[in-house]
Amino acid sequence: MSKYAPHRSANSNPRSSSSTICQKCLGTGHFIFECKSTRPYVSRPSRTQQLENPKVLAKMKAEGKPSVEVPEEFKTKSGTANRILEAKEKEREGGQAEGKDKARKKAKRWV
Repeated sequence: MSKYAPHRSANSNPRSSSSTICQKCLGTGHFIFECKSTRPYVSRPSRTQQLENPKVLAKMKAEGKPSVEVPEEFKTKSGTANRILEAKEKEREGGQAEGKDKARKKAKRWV
C-alpha cells in the first residue's frame, strides 16, 4: 500500500443509533444525510416583537439588563423612506417656482 493512497477505515458507513438526532428534521434514528423528511417550520418572534412584549421587558428589567426603548419609527407602519420622500417632494414644489423664473431669465438673455 502506498503512503499517498487514501486509507480505508474498517467502518466506512457509520450506523446511526436510536439516540442519534437529525439536524434537519430534529427526528431521531438517522443522520442528516439520510433524512428524507422536510424541515419543520419553527416560528419565533422578531426582535421588535420581543421588545414590545411587556412580559419580556419586565423579565429583562428584573435581571438587571438595560431595557431598550423602541423608537417611534419602528412602532408605526409608515417608515423612514416615506418621510424622506415627502420631504423631497416639498423641496421640489418649493424649487419649481424658483426654477421657472431662472429659466425665463436665461431665455430672455439669449434671445
